[in-house]
Amino acid sequence: MPSCKIRCMHCESLFDSPIQFANKDAFFTSSLIHNALTCPSCKKTTGCNKNNMIFHAEDEGFVGKDT
Repeated sequence: MPSCKIRCMHCESLFDSPIQFANKDAFFTSSLIHNALTCPSCKKTTGCNKNNMIFHAEDEGFVGKDT
């Protein structure tokens, strides 16, 4: 099952993204604009975009930030 994580732009903690993708192609072709959420670690608002996301699917490997 694919998963998507976000790295907080303030404290750099990694946590599950509420935005999920079916596969690597969906990750690359999606347009994420003005998405933000609260980091569960530091409680600050952080961006939720491909610049700080990590997508993983067992059959497709890892893509995104820090991969």
